[in-house]
Amino acid sequence: MKTRGTALFVSVLSFALVVACGGKKEGGKCKAGESTCMDKQDALVCRNGTFAKVACNGPLGCTKFQEKANCDDSIALEGDACMGVTDEEYACSPDKKRALVCRGGVFAKLLECRGAGGCSQLGTQLSCDTSLAAKGDPCKTQGQVSCTVDGNEMVICRDGKFVLHRYCRGPKHCTLDHDQPVCDETISLEGDPCSHQGRVVCSADGQMELICQGSTFLKSRSCRKTGCTVSNAPGHPVVCD
Repeated sequence: MKTRGTALFVSVLSFALVVACGGKKEGGKCKAGESTCMDKQDALVCRNGTFAKVACNGPLGCTKFQEKANCDDSIALEGDACMGVTDEEYACSPDKKRALVCRGGVFAKLLECRGAGGCSQLGTQLSCDTSLAAKGDPCKTQGQVSCTVDGNEMVICRDGKFVLHRYCRGPKHCTLDHDQPVCDETISLEGDPCSHQGRVVCSADGQMELICQGSTFLKSRSCRKTGCTVSNAPGHPVVCD
């Protein structure tokens, strides 16, 4: 009897709590701007007259502030619901490799954060390390250059996407020097893109000296005796014999 009485009491109490909440539940009717905490990790936000559930996976969880939910949704997955209380609401993926932005009530991909710094937030400020990138990754800063993850290419931001900029076929490939990408083009192929007019490099097979003309490496001369080798001597980047 004692056990049954306890179960009955809990059931009645649960019903009373539901009534006290005034019907605030996922899918329930609401007014514009209304929000509330369901528990420490979930919030309800009013969308088009109906409550939608938002996961508050950030370290602060969900807390009540001035009769509204203060939901920390700074950690989320692409496609997760977001609070959408400002025009610039951001989140990082749980693995810190992707930056997200709230659009139309859900988080959408903003940037890939492939660099060592990953994705992080300080207050409302988002930081995404795009020093490493892949062709096709979204980008924000026109003209920004980055290394690919394998170090074989340098990419550049053009019209919102990273595209091929340079091939880095030299022994140092594409590396970061004080956070600045540096591409080793001392070994290239005829027809590779280039930017330093007059720069002389060796062909990948070591049989030719190439020179940057316009925006492309072209054949300068053949190196029939000992081939073309990269030199560290100042003013003599390659030796062709």
